[in-house]
Amino acid sequence: MRYSYEFKRMCVELYRLGRYPETPDGVPTQKFRNEIRTWVRMVENNGLEITP
Repeated sequence: MRYSYEFKRMCVELYRLGRYPETPDGVPTQKFRNEIRTWVRMVENNGLEITP
């Protein structure tokens, strides 16, 4: 599944607040949360200019 840049950025911001967004239909929760953590690491290492 592909996610928009805005959705990924929202997920990263929520993660930083200690929350997770609602898991999209058809995606296992654990896999989705692992993906968010990957996006967070990308932003931490490269800044918000990187497209997660």
